[in-house]
Formats: sequence, C-alpha cells, structure tokens
Amino acid sequence: MKVSKILEDKGKDCFSIEPDQFLYEAVELMTQHKIGSLLVMENGNLKSIVTERDVMGAVGKYKDKISGIKVEDVMASSLVTCCSDDDIASVMGKMTNNATKRWIRHLPVVDEGMLAGMISIGDIVHILLKEAKFENRLLKNYIQNWPEEDADGD
Repeated sequence: MKVSKILEDKGKDCFSIEPDQFLYEAVELMTQHKIGSLLVMENGNLKSIVTERDVMGAVGKYKDKISGIKVEDVMASSLVTCCSDDDIASVMGKMTNNATKRWIRHLPVVDEGMLAGMISIGDIVHILLKEAKFENRLLKNYIQNWPEEDADGD
C-alpha cells in the first residue's frame, strides 16, 4: 500500500505555522485542531515541523521563560519526509530508523519539492487495521464456503 492511499482516505489538509511565531501560538493551533504537529512554513516553503514533543521539551528547558520562545527555537533541526509513491513499510522504517535517531510520529509528504500532505503513525495504524479487517472477512468467507469432500475423500 502507498502513502497516496492514506492521503486519499484522510485528505491532504495540513496546518502550519511560521518560524517567527511564538510557541504558545503553535500550542493554541494544535489544541484547536486536535493535532500533534504543525508544519513550519516560511515564504510558502516547508522549512521544518514542530511537534508536541518539541513543546514539552521546550517547557522543560525554558521553564518560566517559555512565553517568549519562538517556534524556530524548538522546531526540528532536520526534516524527514516521504513521498506519495512510498510504500507503508518504507515509511514505517523512516519513522523508526532515521537520521534524527528518534522515532517520528508525523511525516510531511513531499512530491517533486511540493508539499502534498502529512501522515501520522495513527494514519498508518488506521489503514493497516482497515486492511487487516478486510483480509479477515475474505478469509472467513473463503473458509465458510469451503467445498465439502466427496465420500471418497476427493
């Protein structure tokens, strides 16, 4: 299965913030939209990502100075992406084994240098569960319609 299938099912809408905005604005957006990350866009170009994990790390690091911290101070220093044509297995590999040495839960989808959407580990689990349920139904149907053996055992 390809990333494009996930984007077909969930849509391509993404939420973003600019690097010079305050981190509390990112928290407000994530809370409002019930999401765990925002794309960081600068002049219409994808620059990075900021996640719930980045926010929590900033709270621990900056403590009472957190209100003055900007997105660019905590956003990912290197960006891992995938493309629509990637298969789910390779994307899961990128999420668990990548240059950041951290597990990644959100991946921007970039096709030919253009942002095509965003997928999360939750999106992958959802599509794999849907696929497993479908296969389960097929197998049950196959077993229930198994032809009976002849009296000779043929």
